[in-house]
Amino acid sequence: MKNMNIEISYSSRKVSFNIPEKNLAGIIRPRETAAALNQSQIDLAISGSKTAEEFISIVQGKNLCILLPDGTRDLPIDKVLKALTALLDRPKHIRFMICTGTHDAETEQNKLIINQTASLMQKSGIKNFDIVIHNCDKAEFIDAGTTSRQTNVLYNAAIKDMDVFLALSDVKHHYFAGYSNPVKNFVPGLCAYKTAEGNHALSLDEHSRFGTHPWHRIKELQDNPLAADQVEAMEKIIDRRAFWAVVMLSTKGQIQWLDFGKAKEVAAEAFSKADEWNLYEVKQVERIIVSPGGTPNDIDLYIAQRALELTKQAIADGGEILFVSACDKGIGAERTMQHFWNLLTRPAEEVLATVRGGPYKLFSHKPLRFVELISRLRHLWLYSELDDETVRAGHLSPASNIQEIVDRWLRQKPDVKILAVDGANKLAIRAAKN
Repeated sequence: MKNMNIEISYSSRKVSFNIPEKNLAGIIRPRETAAALNQSQIDLAISGSKTAEEFISIVQGKNLCILLPDGTRDLPIDKVLKALTALLDRPKHIRFMICTGTHDAETEQNKLIINQTASLMQKSGIKNFDIVIHNCDKAEFIDAGTTSRQTNVLYNAAIKDMDVFLALSDVKHHYFAGYSNPVKNFVPGLCAYKTAEGNHALSLDEHSRFGTHPWHRIKELQDNPLAADQVEAMEKIIDRRAFWAVVMLSTKGQIQWLDFGKAKEVAAEAFSKADEWNLYEVKQVERIIVSPGGTPNDIDLYIAQRALELTKQAIADGGEILFVSACDKGIGAERTMQHFWNLLTRPAEEVLATVRGGPYKLFSHKPLRFVELISRLRHLWLYSELDDETVRAGHLSPASNIQEIVDRWLRQKPDVKILAVDGANKLAIRAAKN
């Protein structure tokens, strides 16, 4: 019997295990259908694009605000900014905003982004810039009104005098916002905690799901209440100001595809490309091994959970998932603990009643999703750096050895089919219709 040796990402390294060829249902990773773009190709796609001249004319003598993702994302910011420098000698002033949303503002990763950005600008001879890290608690906020879905839009006053916005966005499927996309740089990226909470309450709506967005080119895939609320809130924030974006698909810090232009147009193109490359349809199986894709996507359980939400359609009821996620920084940021972890450690019935009964508290959609998934599984195993007692407290089953779990599955059912998924934070799986 031929064994297949499989490597998947874990923290900053790889871990491996063997599955007999006859038991392997498949290996799914983010598609690398194109070679990674080199710096010259990235430069050409931005400063050499047809839209570059229009962008230059728009930002000439204006205040340009460049919206950067925070340090929890693995977008290769330096490569994109290097390509943009050819266009950045025209604005009167440039303000870089690090869009943290409700994430911690003062982190080592965010400091690294500041240093990299400042160094690159200075080397390029650009001096008329500053860098601001968004803080959802301490920033000064402007009230832009309320959306039709009753989200109070409070945004960072640091962008009030900006004339043109340019977002950097690594587009991938998002389990309730449809896709990670340029709009999210504003909402929740630059909004108050209250705004994020109001918007994220819509994550409980079954239509808030991956692969859907109001900007999607396919009409049937435009219904997503949470994403629609984000778009409406963003429109209240920017009013008639120009909104441009550099959108890309990347994996492991390498850009496979990139476009530059007006945000709505290039985002729609990116959604189509993400669907083409990284949306999979599979028959449900009884066993799955899932890795979020290593650092930074598995640094804590709060962040890593996205990978489960994007792949759970592949698991049959009564099945088992082995979640391979280092969680070397623990459960999650301190601000998430009360309504995420502390709630998850309560009895399942209490979690369901608390979240579904409302009122919604930010982060509480996560324990709800965990409980809903666990309730239809035989086991949700977690191979991580967390101690066994902590893992069990969250209704998960600790795994100390990946191969032991695989061998256990094979003993229980010699013909069992096992699906392996790596880089699950950058893809999405739909269950094939019977």
